[in-house]
Parts: sequence; structure tokens; C-alpha cells
Amino acid sequence: MRLRGEAAAPGAAVGPAWIYRAVVPSNGSVGPAGIGLELAAERAAGQLQALADGLRGAGREEQAGILEAQSLMARDETLLAAARELIAAGSAPAAAVHEAGEAIARGIEALDDELLAARAADVRDVAARIGRASSGHVLDLPRVPSIALADDLPASIAAEIPNGLLLGIGLAAGSPTAHAAILARSLGIPAAVGLADLAAYLEAPSGPAGHVETGTVALDGFSGELLIEPTSEELAAIGRRVATSAAQARAAATLRGRPGATRDGRPVRLLANLGGPDEVDRALQAGAEGVGLFRTEFLFLGRTRPPEEDEQARAYAAVLGAFGPDRPVVIRLADIGGDKEVPYLGLAPEANPFLGLRGIRLARTRPELLVAQLRAIARAAAATGTSPHVMAPMVATVEDVDLFDELRREAARSLSGDVQAAAGRIVAGIMVEVPSAVWLAPELVRRVSFMSIGTNDLTQYLFAADRTNSALAPYRDTLNPAVLRAVAAVVDAARPAGVPVAVCGELGGTLDGARVLVGLGVTELSMDPGSIDLVRAVLADSPMSDLEALAEGLRRGPTAG
Repeated sequence: MRLRGEAAAPGAAVGPAWIYRAVVPSNGSVGPAGIGLELAAERAAGQLQALADGLRGAGREEQAGILEAQSLMARDETLLAAARELIAAGSAPAAAVHEAGEAIARGIEALDDELLAARAADVRDVAARIGRASSGHVLDLPRVPSIALADDLPASIAAEIPNGLLLGIGLAAGSPTAHAAILARSLGIPAAVGLADLAAYLEAPSGPAGHVETGTVALDGFSGELLIEPTSEELAAIGRRVATSAAQARAAATLRGRPGATRDGRPVRLLANLGGPDEVDRALQAGAEGVGLFRTEFLFLGRTRPPEEDEQARAYAAVLGAFGPDRPVVIRLADIGGDKEVPYLGLAPEANPFLGLRGIRLARTRPELLVAQLRAIARAAAATGTSPHVMAPMVATVEDVDLFDELRREAARSLSGDVQAAAGRIVAGIMVEVPSAVWLAPELVRRVSFMSIGTNDLTQYLFAADRTNSALAPYRDTLNPAVLRAVAAVVDAARPAGVPVAVCGELGGTLDGARVLVGLGVTELSMDPGSIDLVRAVLADSPMSDLEALAEGLRRGPTAG
């Protein structure tokens, strides 16, 4: 049986399956070792910190940062207060913390950002760990080298699996930005996500929530496929693919340290997308020439009040300082808005928050949030001697850019000395993800210093197709001529004004996408750090004339491909 999904980490593995099923606790699921909520939360926090310490000792800084953040989350009053209310209403602690965690996670997921979905997985992971401690449940981890199969594999569970016993990861849900996928790439093991029909396979076998199944599965992280009881011919094909990929990766890694460029020397800056300071090391190791998208939403979610300026400034300074004054860091203003799970916004629930009061639009009702963020960015710039690039999300009109300018002026007026001077060094740009911004690009480029195209949301809005709805997968093709013509329109508007155009959506991190985008005239590509080596190599092997011909053919065609 062959299950098809999405490739999330390259490589392949063959072995038995270790099945992980999340336990949904009931009010009667407290065992003899059960304990109360407060003690369970402290126990969970201690376990997570111990796991983080072990990862850090092994040099896995990024994963250590994830689990340290989870350790703090286990003590977070937002989660615990919600669980206490449910306990007071009659729920058992494990069931209460599960329900409270689900409510918070659903609110984060409603923001429709794949990296933020990983934060929702963190909340569920922490709540489940507290629930297990409270109910006395003990997870049975793999005892032999196995391929982990799950609906979603929590980061802390993956970290608990002993070294050498995790051969690969296959998920029914998730995305290439899920923590499990990031972990797989850091360990050099394959991963596939969104595996169709895996949920049914996970439900079929009997056994506890965490056990090894007999029989063999093969995970192909190149094609994003899972093979149940593969044939000898299928295993041979996977082996050939592994050998070819390993040779390509070794060759690509030799180009690290070389600026991105086509074969004939046309420069293409290769940047990293980051979801937090804990991802900096991975980007630097990949030879990123800067940061093209630093998402800041992690600072604003899962809490009852906005983050303090000091906390924000430290987070921004960590990234700005790591890349220094000569490599750009593009900080996106928080893209939060009309969703009931961000309680301090005080906004009414919206029927469709993805089309509602979010991004730069939030400044029309709560300008102080973005002014405080701009102040914090200026403070970080002053502390690091850098000139941060800051971009506004969800820009749809010229008036939105004017609003962004006023926010920057207000932030600068409230500062003084070196920090005010640093505010003056901020380089202002916008995200192009709303179709109206594409057609207003000739006017917008006169008001900004750079533009960055978010191909994920732009595709979603161009086709009016929710990119989280699997039934609409045919409308998610970012190489469709409609998307490429929109990108070309932005590039054509920006070129006479000398305004650089970047792409920070997933398209820029794929080999075909990178070639087409550069052929259209995009000068900067921002991507997951794990994609930088191969993109650098494929561009170095491609003359600009070939890329232009490829892009022109696809742009003018009636369909993708």
C-alpha cells in the first residue's frame, strides 16, 4: 500500500512502525499514580527542561530552545487558569488541561500561518504532558530502530525517543514547518507529512498509544510517500534515490559561503525564514545571507496581555545581533487581528478573520500595539548597531502604506537619543499578499524601500481557496500562470524604481520555484534554512537566459506545468 503526502525532510528509511496516538483523557482516566494539576504542571516543566538540557548538551540548540519554551508554557497562567476553571466545574485535571490546551491551540491555528500552527502543536504537547503526569499515564517509547507514525508527533515526544531509534517520521497532519519536520531535518532523517489515509492506518492496529507494529514500512522523504509492506522493486528504487540525493547534498554543501548567483553571475540573495530566535543557528549554518522573514507572532500569542517592550527588544536583538550590520534582517510586524483567542485585543469575533481586521489593519483600532513593536525594534537596532528592515503585512491600499509611515513617525517621536536615531535607520517595506497590492504596485513602490511577495497567501487570495482545505489542493499550485503573472507585475513595477523584490513564500524554497522566480526578475529568495544549499546549487548551475526562457514559457501558458 502506498500513502501519498508531502515531502518534509529528504532521505528514506525502512523498518518497523512505532505508532503514536494522542490520548484524549476522560474524567475517569486517573490512575493510581495520578496527581493534582499544579504538581503535574511542575513535573511536566521539569521534564521538558531536562530534555532541553540534554539536547543542548548534544549541540541541538534549536530543538533545545523549543523545549525550553515549552517548559515555560507548562507554568503559563493562561493555560493553568483555564484548566482550574474546568476543574472547578467538575472535570478531572487531565481532562481539564486537555480541553484548555485545545481551546488555546485552536485560536492559534485560526491565524492561518503554517509556522504558527507549530506553536499550536506546542500547546497541545504541553497540555498532553501535564495530563499524562496528572493521570499517571506512561508512554511506551520505541525499543528498536523504528519509523514514527502519528497524526502529529509532538516535539517533546520525539526528543524523548533514544538516540538511534528514530529512523523517520510520517505524519497524517502537519506541514514541512512542523516541529517534527524541523527535527527530522536537523537529525538527517526523512519525514513526510499530510499522508493521505494514514489516519485510517493508525486506527486499525490494536495496542496502546505508543507501540511498535510488526511488519515493514518504508518512508520516502524525497517524494513524501509511505509504503506499507514495500516490494523489493520499491525498496531498490528508494535506495537509488537515497544515493543520488546524498551525492547532490554533498556537492551543494561545498558552495556554502558563496553568495547566491546564477551561473553567469546574476546575484540572487538567499535568505532564511525564521519563526523565532531559536532558529538562528540553523540559518547561519546553512549560509543564509540574511533573514527575509522574521515572524514575530510568537511574542503575541498564548497570553493574556501584550508582550512588554523589553521582551520584544531582546528577541529582536538576538536575531539582529547574530546577523550583524552587513546582512539584512526583515522583521514582519505582528500579523494578528480579529480572532477571539487573542483576548487582550478586545475585538469581536469575525466570520472570516483571514479577510478581517489583521496585520496593518489592526493599527486602525489598536495602533499602540504596533507602535510599541516599532519602538522595541528601534531599541534592538540601537543595541546591536544594525539597520533593521521592517515590513507591514496585509497591505492592500496606498492608505495602508501611509498608515505604516505614521506608525513609524509616532514611534520615533516617542524615543530619544541613540534609540531615536536607530528608529530613523529602519528600512520600510511591505508584504505583497493581497491581489489589490499587485495591481497598485506602481504606486506602492514609490512609497517603500522593498517589497516581499508572500506566495502562500497570494495564491490563496487569487484563487479564493483556503490553503488549509485539502479538498482545494488543485488551487494551491504556486506555479499556476495566474500566480506567476502577479509576481511578474510586481517585479515590472518595482524595477524602474530600483526597489528590490523578494519572495518569502514556500515557492522560493523549491528548486523549480527558485528557477522560475529568478527568471521573472526576483532578486531575493527567502526560505526554510534547510532549502538554501540546494537552491544555491541549482542557481549556480543555471544561466540567466535559461531561467528567463523557462519563466516566460510558464507565465504565458494557460495552465501550470
